[in-house]
Amino acid sequence: MPFEAALSGIRAASSDLSVTGNNIANASTTGFKESRAEFGDVYAISVLGAGSNAIGSGVQLHDVSQSFNQGSITFTENELDLAVNGNGFFVMQVNGEQFYTRAGSFGLDDQGYIVNSTSGRLQGFPADDAGNISGLQNDIRIQTSNLSPRPTTSVDALYNLDAADPVLQSNGRSIQTTGNAIGVAQVGIQTDTTTTLESGTFTLPLANDFNTTPVTFDVELTGASQNQGTVSINLNTAAGVPAVVNSFNALSTLAGVINAQLSNPLPPATRINVSVSAVDLGGGNYRLDFAQLESGESSQIRILNGSASAAGIGLAVTPATDVSTPGIAAVDNGYPQQSIDITDQTGNIVTYTSRAASTAATTAAELNALSGVAATATTQMTLLSANYTNSAGNLIINLNGVNLTSDNLAGLETEINDLSNTTLPGVTATLDAVSGDLTVNSAVGDDLVISISSSDDQDSLEVLGDPLAPSQILEVDTNAALSIAGANDASTDSIVVGGTIEVTLDEGFSITNALPPSIGLFGPLTPDSFTDVTLNAFDPADQATYNSATSMTVYDSLGNPHVQTQYFVKQDYDPNDPTTSPNHWVMYVQIDGRDIGDPDTTLPPPQNTVATRASYNIYFNEDGSLNNLLTEDILISNWTPLDENGVPNGALGPQNVLAGGTTLIPDPPSSSNFVINLTGSTQFGSDFSVNDVDQNGYTTGRLSGLNVDETGIIFARFTNGESQILGQVALADFANTQGLQPVGDTMWAENFKSGPPNVGVPQSGALGAVQAGALEDSNVDLSEELVNLIIAQRNFQASAKTIETADTVTQTIINLR
Repeated sequence: MPFEAALSGIRAASSDLSVTGNNIANASTTGFKESRAEFGDVYAISVLGAGSNAIGSGVQLHDVSQSFNQGSITFTENELDLAVNGNGFFVMQVNGEQFYTRAGSFGLDDQGYIVNSTSGRLQGFPADDAGNISGLQNDIRIQTSNLSPRPTTSVDALYNLDAADPVLQSNGRSIQTTGNAIGVAQVGIQTDTTTTLESGTFTLPLANDFNTTPVTFDVELTGASQNQGTVSINLNTAAGVPAVVNSFNALSTLAGVINAQLSNPLPPATRINVSVSAVDLGGGNYRLDFAQLESGESSQIRILNGSASAAGIGLAVTPATDVSTPGIAAVDNGYPQQSIDITDQTGNIVTYTSRAASTAATTAAELNALSGVAATATTQMTLLSANYTNSAGNLIINLNGVNLTSDNLAGLETEINDLSNTTLPGVTATLDAVSGDLTVNSAVGDDLVISISSSDDQDSLEVLGDPLAPSQILEVDTNAALSIAGANDASTDSIVVGGTIEVTLDEGFSITNALPPSIGLFGPLTPDSFTDVTLNAFDPADQATYNSATSMTVYDSLGNPHVQTQYFVKQDYDPNDPTTSPNHWVMYVQIDGRDIGDPDTTLPPPQNTVATRASYNIYFNEDGSLNNLLTEDILISNWTPLDENGVPNGALGPQNVLAGGTTLIPDPPSSSNFVINLTGSTQFGSDFSVNDVDQNGYTTGRLSGLNVDETGIIFARFTNGESQILGQVALADFANTQGLQPVGDTMWAENFKSGPPNVGVPQSGALGAVQAGALEDSNVDLSEELVNLIIAQRNFQASAKTIETADTVTQTIINLR
């Protein structure tokens, strides 16, 4: 009957409308795959067949098939939005069941799992802490907690050391001033005195009349360094002397006339360095004082051949009564003048002569001006506590012109050190906690000059210079001048200690002193007097002592950053010296500016526990590549992490080699040890460069972002700059995707028709790539679906028309009578 065929057509059209409507409804659904209604005709057949003139019975729905064609990729900038570009499905676990989807709009749940909007967990292959991806499928989880710190255990560095760099170091010899005058505590007066001769006392007016009775006498100066001799003096009115000296002013004029003749005598006599002054003694008494112009010389002044009238101005007629007081030189360091000969590589000789009493600092500066010579100076003296007496706290110590008022040696230490950058430049003090002695040093070799004053008798200070020489004691006596204990001369009031000079000679230079003085700066110079030294030896504070340097950050076990600096020093090569090698460098390592080498156990305590300078020999082959056979293993095995105050910060400490430290660092580490690997470093004729450097430590960090690459590997980025592989997204493919069973929420389940899933990683086999920060749009073509909608509507209307026509025919038949 046509009714059955028409009804089947209506049902088919309705199904087609439903499929088309579903496609249109999901035109914006992420990962949706369009469906298509597939129909077949219906024939009534028997066991014997339908015959050649069989009429169809309508249409039936055979299948609603899905099209898994690639949808468009839309970028979202959401790190966890993923799209599959090619074949494959994301694998999801939902309440213990495994489903598959192309909708990659993922996020994190409260436990850090990657989930979709229905709380299904994305499946993949998790990684361990080292970033190694396992082959076991599981839920992918992002650790949102802080990343624990990791101490540095390995440093990989690729450097190029410049083959054209010069060798900065050379060999030389050094010698210290070993003469018996060096550092001896010298005692004496602080200020020079002058040779003087006092006349006898007389009164005014003078009984002598210079107009009628001139006065004549000779002034003699002997023992002076210059301008000594005898000058004859003639005093009369012609010379400008008043006829009668009846006032002090007239007496002063008389002294001026004598001075004029002393400075400009009649030939053949020459001037002598003596002057005279008139002195008012009070009470009508007067005196003439003769004095040498230069101070500090033990000279003698005498009045000779005086006329009888000379007695009128207090001058003795006979020399026996004229006794001058000799001048006294101020105390100095006691260093005499001394000459040494300096011979250079070509045999040229330069003679250097130090000046008497010159400070060690001055002598060192003058030696530094000579070619091939470098000199430094230091001065040291010790204030001994055994004879330090400050009974009432009134003792004032004057050091190099600066008054120090501390009432004990400990206070003096602080006071001196506080002034070392101002009024006592370069002077420091150190108190010995055991003996209580205070050692004072001048870093530049200036003389150390010390004196004391006090209002209390018996306050004293004992000073030691050279330990092999006697010490000296200053003691206060308020009833007399300050004195040196045990000395007869009560006028001595000061002690001076001179410095030591260290002279370093360039290679090929030498010093000789064929006739050393019995007391001098240098003793007899023999080969044993000299010490072989390395010139321009490595000093991290002096850039001129190393060829190149570079720094990087390393981390302790608490995640604290520290600065590791590596210095490279090229070594000398002499083909005639078997102890040297070509292409040889030494690398020095410091952390936070401190040495980290293993202690030298051959030293006495406590030096045998102090870190040494960490150095490592590096060798290169003739082609510039690293010689791994000769290059030493670089193990940092004595680093104690310190805080900004230089105190251990509580992180893991070192395990030096003697304690079992090796280049095999356990994981997790049990010490602060780490290894530096220079494999791949070169020595070419180009500038020093850091081609690559990496270390495996880091501080604590928070998750700051995620990246997923095309192979589905998930990288986590942390605020400490580290990145870590957390896992890899899994994709699944099927032999027959058309056989997948839709389960809603844009997911499918496998069934018998689809076959089992082939699970793998993106871009392996036939699987496509993962596009992060993007989503796959629905593959529905909306314009096509609208056309299909019109066609389905037309089919529905046509089938309905068939029923209407069949009904009309049926009514016609019924109406036949």
